[in-house]
Amino acid sequence: MKSTMYWLLLLCISSNTAFSQVRGKVAEINDKGDTLGIPGAILSWKSSTLSAVTDTEGLFSIPVEPGNTSLLVSAMSFDKKEITVKENDVFVLILLKSNVTLNEVEVVHYTTGTEISYLKPIKTEILNERSLMKAACCNLSESFETNPSIDVNFTDAVTGTKQIQMLGLSGQYAQITKENMPYMRGLANNYGLSFIPGTWIQSIQLSKGVGSVINGYESFTGQINTELQNPDKSDRLHFNTYVNENARNEYNLNLRQKLNPSLSTALLSHISFNPFVQDLNNDGFADIPTGKQYNFMNKYSLQLPETGFEAQFGGSYLKDSRNGGQFEGLQGVNTDSMPLYKIYIENEKWEVFSKTGYIFKKRPATSMGLQLSYLEHKQSGQYGNRMYTGKENTFYANGIFETYLGSTINNIRSGFSYMDDLVNEGLDSNRYNRHEKVAGWFGEFAHNRGEKFNLVAGLRVDYHNYYGVFFTPRLHMRYAFTPNSIFRISAGRALRTASLFTDNASLLATSRLWKIEGTNISLPYGLNPEIAWNYGMNFTQRFKINYREAYITLDVYRTDFSQQVIVDVDQNTQEVHFYNLNGPSYSNTMQFEFNFEPRKRLNIKTAYRFVDTRSKFSNDVLQKSLVAKHRAFINFSYETRRKNWLFDFTTQYNGSKRLPTTESNPTEYNRENFSPEFFNLLGQITYLKKFEKQELHLYLGVENLLNYKQNNPIVAADKPFGKYFDASMVWGPIYGRMLYAGLRFKIK
Repeated sequence: MKSTMYWLLLLCISSNTAFSQVRGKVAEINDKGDTLGIPGAILSWKSSTLSAVTDTEGLFSIPVEPGNTSLLVSAMSFDKKEITVKENDVFVLILLKSNVTLNEVEVVHYTTGTEISYLKPIKTEILNERSLMKAACCNLSESFETNPSIDVNFTDAVTGTKQIQMLGLSGQYAQITKENMPYMRGLANNYGLSFIPGTWIQSIQLSKGVGSVINGYESFTGQINTELQNPDKSDRLHFNTYVNENARNEYNLNLRQKLNPSLSTALLSHISFNPFVQDLNNDGFADIPTGKQYNFMNKYSLQLPETGFEAQFGGSYLKDSRNGGQFEGLQGVNTDSMPLYKIYIENEKWEVFSKTGYIFKKRPATSMGLQLSYLEHKQSGQYGNRMYTGKENTFYANGIFETYLGSTINNIRSGFSYMDDLVNEGLDSNRYNRHEKVAGWFGEFAHNRGEKFNLVAGLRVDYHNYYGVFFTPRLHMRYAFTPNSIFRISAGRALRTASLFTDNASLLATSRLWKIEGTNISLPYGLNPEIAWNYGMNFTQRFKINYREAYITLDVYRTDFSQQVIVDVDQNTQEVHFYNLNGPSYSNTMQFEFNFEPRKRLNIKTAYRFVDTRSKFSNDVLQKSLVAKHRAFINFSYETRRKNWLFDFTTQYNGSKRLPTTESNPTEYNRENFSPEFFNLLGQITYLKKFEKQELHLYLGVENLLNYKQNNPIVAADKPFGKYFDASMVWGPIYGRMLYAGLRFKIK
């Protein structure tokens, strides 16, 4: 298969075609002078049946009809237009004029919150602000509660940290980026999802399988890219406050200001507090740690359309602290006989970044860009008697050049990247340092035959100071049997350096002895890099039920590791072993979704997922622990005719999970081999009041409506300094029903 992949890449990159198309964009200019794409516009050659429809961004591609130069363009609520296409026109911008008098008719674009691109070769789900409003969504880790493709779980029972799972593997195997620049890696792996507040997010793009080579070589199971509020287009003011019954309270304020016609700025701020200690399961440990977070970002946008130059730049600062474990006054805590088991975690991080681009005026569809960032991240943690410290300094650069070959149906993107990542870590008296320097070149060829066929073939060549030269080939293809029947396949390779402590921080909250069984002292931790191939298939079918849109989609993916760092907690209940894979390791995932609108403004989203994830451990091939084989999902969303009441309700079914073995523990510290299955219900009601340029949102919600809790989530909670203590075996909710309320106020 790998050999076939290389030949396919070479064949696709060297291919050419005489098939000619006209590409372009249909757009309008709004009151602010912004050019906005018009989705659903219809284009056709005059006196011909050959036609095309614009996508969600207003882009289109239509085959050339020999001898016909008159192109007709129409869109609802816009004047029709006829343009003449010249022979050398390979990309055309078509501006339409609205024929709606706004004080008589209001035109509203309705969206369910999650949009799927039908024209891109990579299946991409776009979670917009409407989707993020459906749940509490205080930060990025809580943004996926109503999305069936991502699992959100607590990592342990004492730190309050949430992690995601995708395609049956932990979140570190998904490439999580912020505005298409690396984000979740290194020290950010464990807590980074909680460092992006929900109100900062403009949209989230989620794709499964290997991503584009332009964004790097670390995407095993998919890519999650977060776009933050844009200084050019976001609300002038957005204030949000939130409180739940545990007294967690948050305050967010986003401000945008246009400094001059070319320069805009945005200030994003977040402050949150967790002041109260609660122990609802009476095990002597706080269910949710106390703490506070201060988080600020300042962004600037410079637009010089007359020169073709544009830029975004800025900086951010974060400080987050958490206190958990045992507190005086909690039931079962005896401070006279033993010391308290305390959890203290602090993160401090600052970053500066820039993204610059230049569009060549004399050559259509040609541009170049440069991404730069530098960050410093400090992390310290106390887990009882165990101490962890880490410091990371990272510089990243990525240069991209884009143009076309012959005509714009053949697009190429190429460039370079460089990463300098210095990480110094310490666990008790042991020190672990690594300094990764990676220089790479990438090339990507895209072939687009309108709405029928798309292909993207990419190749990266990187030189790593630890691993030498390695290649990352990737291929994505899309074929439309009909405009409503879309088939996609993907395949590719990925590589990453395991970050043992941040990838597995939940195991710090145990008494397990860490045993790192490295075989090469010249490599980080003495262990090989993780390398895997991912193969995937997706089929999407659109249709109508009672004249309303519906679709089904089927995803099938396999991740196959050739090298992996195995985390073995089954070999010995008092130890955790880290060693190189010696045998098979894979994850197979199948997901089916059915989405429809049974009546106007009522949307129902259903999904079922099967996961089979197994690895060769020291003794046998075992199912990966704490991963549910079966998961089902149903979401109801409804809004009233005047759009002032929004209702959202989600039911999640979580199947049984294999638990790490505890058979050698004393009887009172034994656990079952598998967790029970359970349901999790959550919902939210939002009241929306619109004024001329203001919006007021009041929302009330509930998490874990059934009040379902995992009994005894901590093994040996009565003896936290004993050799059997383990707070990492969390398979379900650790606190019960949680009510919350909030307010949003926006000025457009």
